[in-house]
Amino acid sequence: MEGYRKMDNRKENLTGIKPILYTIVFEIKNQRKKFYFFSLIALIVAVLLGYILQLIPTYLLSDTQAEFFNTGLQFISFITLFAACLFFSGIICSEFDKKTGFIVFPKINKYKLILGKYLGNLVLVVVIITIYYFILGLLGFFYYGGPINIRFLYSYGIAILYVIALSSFVTFFSSFMRSVNLTIISTLIILLIGFNIADQLVTLIFADNFEPLYSLSYLGSLITGILEYPFPNPRYTEFSFSGMGPGGRGGDFSFGQWVTPTIEMGITLLLVFIVVYFVLAAYLFKRRQL
Repeated sequence: MEGYRKMDNRKENLTGIKPILYTIVFEIKNQRKKFYFFSLIALIVAVLLGYILQLIPTYLLSDTQAEFFNTGLQFISFITLFAACLFFSGIICSEFDKKTGFIVFPKINKYKLILGKYLGNLVLVVVIITIYYFILGLLGFFYYGGPINIRFLYSYGIAILYVIALSSFVTFFSSFMRSVNLTIISTLIILLIGFNIADQLVTLIFADNFEPLYSLSYLGSLITGILEYPFPNPRYTEFSFSGMGPGGRGGDFSFGQWVTPTIEMGITLLLVFIVVYFVLAAYLFKRRQL
């Protein structure tokens, strides 16, 4: 009878949300070095942009609190991008790289394991972003007084949504890549260089006739774009430069750029990308197991 009770207890431990919670805690402990590193980076950048630069006499303080937040959040997209690539790159591919995907009688359901790992890393990245926003909000309150501009809180919400979209993109790559390092390199190249090059080419060819809504980098611009009041209008701008044309003749060169998507379109597409990339990741993970 005692043996049956032990087996029942083991079955109870393998069901429900307990395995997921255990995995979340384990993943948080396992990734603490990365967390400390990125937290320190977020703290340094926020203090540098929000406080130390203000001590330079030639550096003028922004006229409004919203402008101050806009300036301070210029690097948040880079922090979230690098954090997403490093924290979520091993969600799936590490299980196959370390052969844990071939355990005959696993101690935990594989999908619960993946979900627990993902949620554990998501908690860490959200805390890193929260540290950055908290320091910047504290400095904004110190310089301009209260209350905190409500658009700053909107920006924080979009930053969280953007991180989830990035994490779904990286998790999708992790579902078919062979190693963690290859996933990190591939996603960094695509997010840092690939999307930006594609955006420039599309803008150069189609000008204001085609908005690069496919690009996660472009959608990330909504983090700072939502701070502007009134909202950027027009959202497409052109810059003209005067120079020398062929044969020494004078000439002008114009360059167009999309500033930010609309709030409704940006949020909608981020949600769509999250669903699509997670569904594809789950499908490829299942096929990879087979």
